[in-house]
Amino acid sequence: GTNLGKAVERINEMRRWRLSDEPWVEADGEELRDPAARAKVKATIFFSYTSNMISSGNREVIRFLCQHKMVDLIVTTGGGIEEDFLKCAAPHYMGD
Repeated sequence: GTNLGKAVERINEMRRWRLSDEPWVEADGEELRDPAARAKVKATIFFSYTSNMISSGNREVIRFLCQHKMVDLIVTTGGGIEEDFLKCAAPHYMGD
């Protein structure tokens, strides 16, 4: 439970972070000197998982994260990726 709590805290930090939280430095460029422009720049959240995470029961968790725009980019292994996306898109049934 402790590690899960730490992970949730870290994710919340990433979701709250804005470039405006950091002081402007010369390398940022003049276009990012304006605090309003800096406030629009947020962290890009990568979500990575192996294909077995879908079959182990986490499909709905991953779908929820994507549906609620909690991740910006997904990286996964190629093992059954088409099945992963199809099953997340709509209900599927196994035939005889």
